[in-house]
Amino acid sequence: MRILTTIGYLALTALLFACDQQHSASDVDPMLGLECFKSHRASLTPGAQYEGIEKFAEDRLTIKIMNGVEVVTLECGLKPDGTLGSALK
Repeated sequence: MRILTTIGYLALTALLFACDQQHSASDVDPMLGLECFKSHRASLTPGAQYEGIEKFAEDRLTIKIMNGVEVVTLECGLKPDGTLGSALK
């Protein structure tokens, strides 16, 4: 019974690692988040402030901003080389 439990845990761990395509926000160049913020600036309320990177995945970057009332998230697409692509809604 113990062997089956161990095999189950190993299989679950392998599956979780295989599915995890997000990187830690601390692994991302902070300037990339700021560039994302700037790409959205025209559609933001006056006084909106960049708060930081929320999430980083292979094809998109999610940042946090303060829009004057609450903290919300915005997304930007990423090119295959990891540079900023387009602002996403």
